Amino acid sequence: MSRDEPSAHDLALQLYRDHKATLDLLAKPATGSSFDQAVRGVFGEKPLRGKLVRIGNGHVVLSEIARDQVSFLPAGWVAELEKTRGAWDGCENWWAGYPLISWIEFRVGDDGRSGSVRLHAEVGPITNGAVRQGFVEAIRMKAAARQMGRIRFPDAASQERRLYSRFLHQNAVAVKDIAEKGDIERQCVHLVGSFSPEFDLVASVIPQLRALSDRSASPGTLTPR
Repeated sequence: MSRDEPSAHDLALQLYRDHKATLDLLAKPATGSSFDQAVRGVFGEKPLRGKLVRIGNGHVVLSEIARDQVSFLPAGWVAELEKTRGAWDGCENWWAGYPLISWIEFRVGDDGRSGSVRLHAEVGPITNGAVRQGFVEAIRMKAAARQMGRIRFPDAASQERRLYSRFLHQNAVAVKDIAEKGDIERQCVHLVGSFSPEFDLVASVIPQLRALSDRSASPGTLTPR
């Protein structure tokens, strides 16, 4: 090889200089939300649908994990809902296939660095409007009697044509750094655990679904339109 021909080292150095910006970009660690990692920290590395998971002092049944949310049902809800099958037709293809669902939602703030974790719960599309109305009212009345102000339905929630009604309030906590998997995980656990009394209240109302269904099926007891 003559002195005028570039060596392998020189060629490699020139290649690096020519493509430095691209190489630096590829080498830079990915940044952004650690929500997926946090969810796996809470629900395990193999978060399969139907998995029973302990969170705080309670248990939940996993439904589904998406990019920015994870849905589940408190185990107490599932136990009571299984006893009332046939009373809440119309929800078979909705979320987990029950007339209730809860989920954690992750939101990124406007600054791109901070965010929030929110806990939702919703009554779903029970076909029988009278049953749905009665169930919503039963939850509302029991929450009011126990002075649980974090359960509040929209004013129109009990209207017969309404199909979906969220009912948790004061249900968000801030996350300072969305890249901090540990902080997101702690906030998820804290949020679910702090709403255990509300979850238990709803579980105690679920058995009324059977009576509501039987009553609506009896002649002369339908709620007037």
